[in-house]
Amino acid sequence: MLRIFYTLLYHTVMSFLMPREFFKRPSGRKLLWLRHKLGHFKESLPTSRRCVWIHAVSVGEVMAISSLVKELVKDYDILLSTITDTGFDVAVNKFKNLPVVVIYLPLDCPFAIKRTLRHFKPDALLIAETELWPNLIIETSKKVPVFLINGRLTEKSFKNYKKFKFFFKKVLNSFTLLLVQTEEYKKRFLELGVEEKKIVVVGNTKFDIFIEEKKFNFEKLLPRPIVLAGSTHEPEEDIILSAFLETKTCGTLLLTPRHPQRFDEVEKLVLDKVKNKEVFYARLSRFNENNVKSGFKVVILVDKMGILGSLYRICDVAVIGGSFIPHGGQNPLEAIYWKKPVIFGPHMFNFPFIEDFVKKEACLQVKKEELQEVLEELCKNEDKRKALGNKAYEMFNTQRGATKRIVQLVKTELYKYEVYKKSS
Repeated sequence: MLRIFYTLLYHTVMSFLMPREFFKRPSGRKLLWLRHKLGHFKESLPTSRRCVWIHAVSVGEVMAISSLVKELVKDYDILLSTITDTGFDVAVNKFKNLPVVVIYLPLDCPFAIKRTLRHFKPDALLIAETELWPNLIIETSKKVPVFLINGRLTEKSFKNYKKFKFFFKKVLNSFTLLLVQTEEYKKRFLELGVEEKKIVVVGNTKFDIFIEEKKFNFEKLLPRPIVLAGSTHEPEEDIILSAFLETKTCGTLLLTPRHPQRFDEVEKLVLDKVKNKEVFYARLSRFNENNVKSGFKVVILVDKMGILGSLYRICDVAVIGGSFIPHGGQNPLEAIYWKKPVIFGPHMFNFPFIEDFVKKEACLQVKKEELQEVLEELCKNEDKRKALGNKAYEMFNTQRGATKRIVQLVKTELYKYEVYKKSS
């Protein structure tokens, strides 16, 4: 009865939201999005091998499971679903040379889920982090094993789920295994009524990233030190740009908004802030190194998607967006991967592991009022930059290995499932 009520409520809410969601899609994407949401697919799997369906809601989750995808494609075709347009685009670009089909996640309605299962016939479903769609989980678990991978449960989500424990207990126990990041998350899932034998602590796949070393034709032309502000949100561009302009020692600011639809808005802000100052500004897509003037600071608006991870390599200091507002922060590990000193604001609750980095003085957590002073200090002190970057990288390296553990556990369960199917 509870599931019927949820499904009716979901149908009602989506009947109001679907038109708005449809029209906000890019013009060439609207019909594709609608087909996928309703479970109608023209796409087919690349080979005749078995298929594993992985759901990763957006860019962060796609990046976090990229190493897992590259391991699993050795034996399986991959069906990868996302919800956001940016997540879809990043997934298509990142896995374009692999046997991976990217789709939008269908509506959490039994008819759409059943159509998807009939069309692609996956042998398993892997859901990244905490995407608890009841119908998706329950309907799929009737057919094949379902795994929560890189599972996490924030304090806020835990409190919300606990209010409806009577409902989510059944949903969560429909998983074959919950492969979670930490012991703390395991305790929270246990409190929600999950059987202990279903929960395994495996670590965090975000630490298993591999980032391609790309060469940028402009990197040697920018005045150093280079500050890279990654995945910023409103009003962080204003906060970081103001702090950068007040420094005497920082040479270049690479400003990278999280959402591409904000590029024009951020450009207007930058042009207003640098007016009548000795600052050269350009969008990266229009950057002409011949126009850079000697002695000027440089501000570049990074208006290209999919290069941020590689771009961190060329910076001297990384400032992590989403952390100076109560958003919860963006992923700091791409910068740490390149041994860069990392600064972020007070709000990093999306990445609880970062508390250890702060306690051990491997990363710097600052208030917005302190940012200019900290940037100044790091930009003039190369030894301190190297010490911070190396210390964070050493901690990062000790946390790797979750992907291998997940692959091993998933393959073991799939083998058991195949044996069961043959014997029944």
